[in-house]
Amino acid sequence: MKILLTGGAGYIGSHTIIELDKAGYSVVVVDNLYNSNPKALERVGEIIGKQIPFYKADIRDAEALTKVFEAEKPDAVIHFAGLKAVGESVAKPLEYYENNMNGVFVLCDVMRQHGCKNIIFSSSATVYRQPAVMPINEEAKLGTTCPYGETKLMIEKMLTDIAAADREWSVAILRYFNPVGAHPSGLIGEDPQGIPNNLFPYITKVAQGKLPCLK
Repeated sequence: MKILLTGGAGYIGSHTIIELDKAGYSVVVVDNLYNSNPKALERVGEIIGKQIPFYKADIRDAEALTKVFEAEKPDAVIHFAGLKAVGESVAKPLEYYENNMNGVFVLCDVMRQHGCKNIIFSSSATVYRQPAVMPINEEAKLGTTCPYGETKLMIEKMLTDIAAADREWSVAILRYFNPVGAHPSGLIGEDPQGIPNNLFPYITKVAQGKLPCLK
């Protein structure tokens, strides 16, 4: 089975490539490199002993995405691509709605046209309201307080509706908090460009002396 990873050059995507390869899957990566580095894919290649097919493309570009599907004919998609900073989404809501929502519209349409109806969507724990009980479980009430979370919740709803309308679709949704860690080789890990928007990379940059303090 061939898996297409959108945003595959990013933190979670690069680690996922290794696990998919270990499990015997064939992997193809699409990434526009907006907040990732192609060196991550080079290092993944060092770890698994081969280079992964990579297409620099934006998933909102239907023509570019169609060319990838025609060339690679993937069986399934794991969708990581998207803008992901809570604070930035409050300052730039239009950019977040356009990027995250439009990206999934185009992706799902191209998938449908090519008979690829299996998708794992990387959602977020921001889709949960402030919980009354901790720890949060999947029965917690849904709701969000930022545009980033709203895009995730709306995409979840759209994918749920697609699967309900067409039983050929298989949809899985992952909701998680701050993922943290790196590959045991030390070759890849989380290294966002600029000032991190996530907690743990911010902490590590303070520990390295690259940022003054954690507020």
